[in-house]
Amino acid sequence: MTNIQLPDIGVTMALVANLQASLPDFGRIVDRFGHPAPALRKLGLMHWENGRFDTAARTFEAALSLTPEDPDLWRDLASVYSASDRDEQALTAIRTSLDLDRNSAPSWQALASIADRLDAAETAEEAYRCTIALDPQASAAHLGLGLLLFRKKHYEEALAAVRISVELDPVNGLAHFALGHLAFIVCDFAACARAFDTAARLTLELDQPSRQKRARAITFQAMIEGRVQEALQNYGAIAGEDREDLDIIARDAFSVLSASGHLEAAAEIGRMRLAEKPDDPVRRYLLDAVLGRSVTGAPTDYIETYFDLFAPQFDSKLTETLQYNAPRQMVKLVAGHRTGFSHMLDLGCGTGLAAAELQPLGENLIGVDLSSGMLAEAAKRGPYTELVKAEARAYLEAAQSRFDLIFAADSLIYFGDLKPLMRAAADALVPGGIFALSIELAAGDGFTLQPSGRFAHSLDHLKVAAAYFAILETQESTIRLEAGKPVPGLYIVMQRQ
Repeated sequence: MTNIQLPDIGVTMALVANLQASLPDFGRIVDRFGHPAPALRKLGLMHWENGRFDTAARTFEAALSLTPEDPDLWRDLASVYSASDRDEQALTAIRTSLDLDRNSAPSWQALASIADRLDAAETAEEAYRCTIALDPQASAAHLGLGLLLFRKKHYEEALAAVRISVELDPVNGLAHFALGHLAFIVCDFAACARAFDTAARLTLELDQPSRQKRARAITFQAMIEGRVQEALQNYGAIAGEDREDLDIIARDAFSVLSASGHLEAAAEIGRMRLAEKPDDPVRRYLLDAVLGRSVTGAPTDYIETYFDLFAPQFDSKLTETLQYNAPRQMVKLVAGHRTGFSHMLDLGCGTGLAAAELQPLGENLIGVDLSSGMLAEAAKRGPYTELVKAEARAYLEAAQSRFDLIFAADSLIYFGDLKPLMRAAADALVPGGIFALSIELAAGDGFTLQPSGRFAHSLDHLKVAAAYFAILETQESTIRLEAGKPVPGLYIVMQRQ
């Protein structure tokens, strides 16, 4: 921790004498309190308010040389250090303040702000929470916590914190602005539009992405209320110069409304879009999923077309927006059982997100995927010894006893009944080989096609399908976010018997 050198008391008293001689008001404050420290603090605050940060800091330091046990003075000094970009000194000063008084909500708030500015997220979050525990009415702490959780993509908790901040301080435009973005993420479109409108009314000008989000929110809400055609017709007038292509709005509305459970509206949009392009395999399959039609697996033409289109944006969408981290978590589980493999298969390798994680486990890594676009992205990553365009089950059936590790992150979600695939995987493994996989957990028994077009499976279904394997370990986890909410999943490591 950075040391703060306070001036010698003699130097401070000489300063006090000069100030008393030159500033009558300063002398009167000293006389009133019988001590120069309060007068120095008041003078320091005046310098701070007028932007003279260095002078303010020296004045607070002088006051502290006389009263080094004053936690409020240390907090003032921390704040003026922070204002002048002296961050390490600011941290030292505010921690000193808290060492003197652990029950000061303003000091915890100051620590939170300083730590937040330094991107020390854990320290900032703890400090915000301490502030709120000591002062539940501290609107700035609720807002700061909400914004921090927003950046960490903990959307539901962030939304709750920002809503409290708005209730406590309803004229804070920034709070309403943050509320608008968070409400959109969790698909509360009516609240999103209201929050943006309030932010604008409070003189916080909306940028173009926010104006576009507001127009989408109004449009999507009208669709939820059963006015799909009207919503699309009115979109241009609502968005004005910020309008986006109407086909993109309809496409995104279908995706967002199906993910957030507004299936009637999504189905109407899906029918409309399929009527425009009746041979489109993506539109056809996703409409089947929204309508709950019985299918045994995602069609190959859907997978090829969808992921070829999605490939260039896949990594940023999955890892940043949806917080997908399955490969890293799964490799950790595998490494807990075995670390050396001769022939590894990344089944459904996609853009190769798992390649760097798998590389330390062995040198021979084959990637298989049905999408040429995804394989092109995977080729840019480099670690694969071979990339193959093939359907997963067909490839496994042709690879008898070839691999000692099959790694399938986010691949089985496109299969319904897992028995045929599990049998093919067992045949492709050598005895004792490892099969690591992930599934999205179904609420009931068996498996179910979700509106997203992905399948969810129960653990019981997996155990029945895995007749040729011994399950070594399972780990429940959030697989991804969907409409801002966690999707429960399961990582499994099993061994070929």
